[in-house]
Amino acid sequence: MRKVIAGILAVVFMLALCILGWKILNPGFTKVPADELTVPDWKASQKITNPDYEDYADEYDIVRSTDELGGTAEKYYSKYINYTAPNGKPICLLAMNEVNDEQLLYAYDMLSFYLTSTDKIDKNEIANRMAEKNAVLILPNGADRDGKTPLAAMTLGQNLNYAEIANVGSKWYIDCDFTHRDASFEEIFHLVHDNGIGTTQNPGAAPEITQIIANAMINASPGDSKDWGEKGLWALKAGRLAREWEKEGSLEQEYIAAVIDCYYGIWEPWTEGEGSMWGSYVAKNRAEIARKDPVGKAALESFLTENITRMMRVDPSFTGDFIMEYDKTLPYTAKSQYLQCIALQGANDSNITANDLDNVLMGNSGSNKIDGRGGNDTVQFRGSSDEYKIESTSNGITVNDTVIGRDGAAELRNIETLRFTDRNIAAFQES
Repeated sequence: MRKVIAGILAVVFMLALCILGWKILNPGFTKVPADELTVPDWKASQKITNPDYEDYADEYDIVRSTDELGGTAEKYYSKYINYTAPNGKPICLLAMNEVNDEQLLYAYDMLSFYLTSTDKIDKNEIANRMAEKNAVLILPNGADRDGKTPLAAMTLGQNLNYAEIANVGSKWYIDCDFTHRDASFEEIFHLVHDNGIGTTQNPGAAPEITQIIANAMINASPGDSKDWGEKGLWALKAGRLAREWEKEGSLEQEYIAAVIDCYYGIWEPWTEGEGSMWGSYVAKNRAEIARKDPVGKAALESFLTENITRMMRVDPSFTGDFIMEYDKTLPYTAKSQYLQCIALQGANDSNITANDLDNVLMGNSGSNKIDGRGGNDTVQFRGSSDEYKIESTSNGITVNDTVIGRDGAAELRNIETLRFTDRNIAAFQES
């Protein structure tokens, strides 16, 4: 009898464990399908024949159903966009319903930036390796490890959660809200590092970059692991966590992500302590990296450019003047100063004041004032040149789109080139 009771209790116990496990893996999650978009006529008929036209992804490139993906992707995720590697294979970016289109496109643009070849390195094989390994970036709802996302949904790839995507021009971006710290630079580079570039423990397509990063990490670290968190240039106040990274073989990844975050201005607005990454890295901005961790700066610049060259979309909620030159009274400009190409979205009457780089700038369907300031600047439009009215004024140039709901009206100053889908036109007056 005792054996029977013990057997029954064992079965009940196992059943309880199964139920508990199922609840952990599936915490009351219900997939929300993505809303379909109606493609406007101008977009459906758009033809780009200008070889200089700056290509960019938009909301109409997002696939709004995951049914064809099947399995876990279909069960939990609402939409996706593929980055196509040179070998023709996709690197998939999967998003849940809380992640808006602009956040998904921001992630796509950041991945594109990381995989764009420079004059120092050809990144085609890095992208190809990622595609061959079926690398996936997942964008779940909520915050990292908040328990709201089923664990099964987290198994598909490198995660970047909704609450950590402060896309350009969004409220979190403009406010420099560190409760929603933009983890896009970090998490997307983890995807590229682990699946493409490779690490010393997991070799990839760019062993020379792997070694440069590893050497910089060693230089920034204390000579003895017992000093983690107390000495060195990085992982300060994070000794236990650094030892965990050491055991799992991710020291290189975590170190270079800290340098990248700091280099592109994310941490300069942080005022709660010295350095960046909540005080774990000695530098707060690019100048401090050059002074305190020059080996790290050289490592980063061996595979990334000084400025973000990818066309970055400014969130449609933004209104007012978007400033791209550093202004210490506007903390977000610590980040925007490194943008080279931006495109306003939506219909708000917003303006752009560029920096002294050779910018490519785009307005939206509202009324925009765009000042290129220094550099050789281009304003790019979404249609053919014969669909716009271009006039010279005492203050510069006005360009009015004759197609409603596309480019609106733009007042331009210090612009050298007007770029349309069919051709470039030299600006005939500057101020």
